[in-house]
Amino acid sequence: MSSQLDLDHPLFQRISHWINLINFLILGITGWFIHSPYQGMPMSLVRNLHFIFMYLLIINGIVRFYYSFFGKHKDYDTFFFNSQDLKTTWPQIKYYLFLGKHPKTGKYNPLQKMAYIALPIMAVVQAVTGFILYKPVQLASLADSFGGLAAVRGFHYLLMWLFIAVIAVHLYLVFTAAYEQFLFMFFGKIRKEKSV
Repeated sequence: MSSQLDLDHPLFQRISHWINLINFLILGITGWFIHSPYQGMPMSLVRNLHFIFMYLLIINGIVRFYYSFFGKHKDYDTFFFNSQDLKTTWPQIKYYLFLGKHPKTGKYNPLQKMAYIALPIMAVVQAVTGFILYKPVQLASLADSFGGLAAVRGFHYLLMWLFIAVIAVHLYLVFTAAYEQFLFMFFGKIRKEKSV
């Protein structure tokens, strides 16, 4: 018999989540070294890793997007805002700021929905700015639309920190408010309660 967590986080979605975790980790580390290299660093290896994991992130995103609409456990509708979300957005903010009680929400609260919608959009923009930095001559006109190559570089760097901030908040909330979900997401198991 399937648990509620089995239904909330089917195996395909969990695997996609693991892949994203690895992708973001490697992209963050290699991106940092590209921005701030040290003497003797194998920059071609660092850049190649950065692009390999960027492609893996894009491919995983496309597959996950397709699955959310056409897969066995399609879940696209869980990310859409509804009237309940409009009512619970401010109470959810107050809860996260330790100023109120936890409001009753669906599978995802309104702030989670905002983050989960924003992350793919940010990833697309990050990929575009990354391609501009990789091919600055061929994509000079696109760079100009951002305000020039220096602006593209700054924007790409700023987005990296925004990703890190969102992921850091996500991890904090997982470990403080949804530890059972973490156990299931990564190990497919729920912690057994000790019998008294």
